Amino acid sequence: MAVYRGSVSEQRATVSDAAISSLLGAAIREARQSRKLSMRALAASANVSQPFLSTVESGQTMPSLASLYRIAAALEVSPSHLLPAAGEPEPITVSRRDASGWAPITDHPDTGFHRVVSSGTARRATVQEYVLEPGQRLGDWYQSDGELTVYVAEGSITVEVEGRGSWELDEGEAIAHPGALRNHWSVRGNGRTRIVLVYAGDS
Repeated sequence: MAVYRGSVSEQRATVSDAAISSLLGAAIREARQSRKLSMRALAASANVSQPFLSTVESGQTMPSLASLYRIAAALEVSPSHLLPAAGEPEPITVSRRDASGWAPITDHPDTGFHRVVSSGTARRATVQEYVLEPGQRLGDWYQSDGELTVYVAEGSITVEVEGRGSWELDEGEAIAHPGALRNHWSVRGNGRTRIVLVYAGDS
């Protein structure tokens, strides 16, 4: 199997940060309009300001993960439903470790950052990477459809699943559970933390 490390423009489709923001904004606007919601109504339901929602829908702003979850919940869709899929007809995409596209996990100033590593329509799987430096915060409780797999690439965390218990995960360990179960992550220790989240669903 060939391994490409140089210029791979012939082998992959590249989507710029601006294009991702534009596609995400368009998906949110389309979902809102299909539900006959005004921008003011959606903003109120998602607990964001109307001017902020306007910049998101126009592709000028990339929402934090927490804001995206609230907007998706208000629209009654999964967050992955709003994320742009890999471009067609190219079947291969490459995501470099130094690529941009990072967004804050929450709206808090001391939050960590995450990025979408891969999002495709064929298998309905989305891969996201989270990076937190010492003292930075993860989000609150989350819930979605589909199946979630949480893999600790660096550091250690505690994953709490509401009504089921909590598990301490060290580097190289993972946990999988239905997204419908409310879950919360917290960082253990004082080092750098990297988490890979794999979402698999039908929508």
